[in-house]
Amino acid sequence: MNVKKKIVSVIKHEDILSYSISSILSTLLVSYAASSIALGIFTFLVINHIRTSKIKLSLDIALILPIILYLFCCASYFWSVNQQLSIKGIGRLVPLMIIPFAFSLIPKFTIKSFKLILNGFTISNILLGLFFLIAAIINYLKTGDLMVFVYHQLVDVLDLNAIYVSVFYSISFFFLLFKKQKRNIEIFGLGFLGAMILMLSSKMIIASFVLGNIIYLIFYKGISSIKSPKVLLVLLISTIVFATTSGRVVERFLIEKTTNFEEVLHREKFNRVYPWTGSSIRILQLRNLKDQIEENHIFWKGFGLFASRENLRERHIAFNTYYGYHGYNYHNMYAQILAEVGIFGLITLVLISVIGIIRAIKSKNFLFFIFYFLMMLAFITESFLWVHRGIFLFTILHCLFNRTDFPILNNSNKLN
Repeated sequence: MNVKKKIVSVIKHEDILSYSISSILSTLLVSYAASSIALGIFTFLVINHIRTSKIKLSLDIALILPIILYLFCCASYFWSVNQQLSIKGIGRLVPLMIIPFAFSLIPKFTIKSFKLILNGFTISNILLGLFFLIAAIINYLKTGDLMVFVYHQLVDVLDLNAIYVSVFYSISFFFLLFKKQKRNIEIFGLGFLGAMILMLSSKMIIASFVLGNIIYLIFYKGISSIKSPKVLLVLLISTIVFATTSGRVVERFLIEKTTNFEEVLHREKFNRVYPWTGSSIRILQLRNLKDQIEENHIFWKGFGLFASRENLRERHIAFNTYYGYHGYNYHNMYAQILAEVGIFGLITLVLISVIGIIRAIKSKNFLFFIFYFLMMLAFITESFLWVHRGIFLFTILHCLFNRTDFPILNNSNKLN
């Protein structure tokens, strides 16, 4: 078989689209270029599928909404206060249109294909986690500083954000958790990913992670499942890791108690060494948003895609905050989209999540539900969709969940 025939054989493989999607998800934490190339390959395969198969465009409201959101983002260019930045944003968010449109042109995925995609994604996350751990051990041997095992320092080797990595790992963790029959390697994966989530020390994601496990045990598995030896083993490993890293994790939770909400909401000036917490700086950004709505009249149309940053910077300068905060975005997806695209953009984003939650509840599929649960909470603390790996992850999994034929699941019918 010559090279051309081999390539044709690979392209015609029944699972080629699934492998392609898995490769996009699996390269998101590695590099922007790799995931963009993988998206290009997926787009080519979809075009080839259209060319060789009879297609029927599937008009699903869940897939139409991201495209509508993108069109709102594009429209904001015409009234943007910085059209150059808006053009940059339009280019960055193009997956919001390409991916749903591509998914609308291919057949629905089977459970087998769904598992193949998530398996590849999960394996890559575990391998990267091992890489992060090895790098942290090497750093510890050089510095003697235990902080290399937690938060941003743990994933600094690839210049990653701990919160985003925590979201990736949480999705993989719950994918493994939802499997009815777990092999020993998957039990290891559960314990390892759970440990990594704790070590990454993202307060919101840890809270979401704990709530997700409680929801699973109570509503999907039953309290009696806690007696299972495998469940007890995972709980034991997680407890040991939490005990090891608890100093840093607990410290990050306790520091939030120092937040003076009244002061952040009403103080006229701050000094450069004001003791900001994760909550207080985000509250200040919401205060800025309120003032922008009142003073800049952005409620209906926003500043324009990616065009809010200069106004935010000016407000931070006026507040005399630490200069490192002057380039911050809202760190809140809901606030970000309202400020830049206006109320209709925000409504569209909320509808995307609400429809996802409703469908997940109807399907009784825990993983379907937990994905939107995690995303809706992550949107509170991060401008998740304005980042390359965030827009790719959310859009692909949103489309995948809504284009997979899930059976109505019950306690005896899970992802085996």
